[in-house]
Amino acid sequence: MNAHLSCQLSAALALAALLVDHPEVQGITWTADPLGVLRGEQYALDGDGRVVDTCATILGGRPVRSVLDLDGDRTGLVQLATVWRGVPVEIRATYPASTGITVGGVR
Repeated sequence: MNAHLSCQLSAALALAALLVDHPEVQGITWTADPLGVLRGEQYALDGDGRVVDTCATILGGRPVRSVLDLDGDRTGLVQLATVWRGVPVEIRATYPASTGITVGGVR
């Protein structure tokens, strides 16, 4: 079996296990790249990226939050990078940021 295919298959199997064992993980678009990195993205119209917090509880790791401000239009970003079941995992979510969220996750 091709090494890239094996890595991608490992990522796909890890994703299947995550979704079966944790149905609360919803609203994320997933991809498994050829090198076996499992990536999840959520572009939310509301909320504050809590799905990434849920993933961190399940997968391990610590989410990092930041706020991007472009001409007063604030967008929150939360990211998680971890390894789960031997598979590198990167998850991020963006959402409209309220004035109560600041850089570094301090609320």
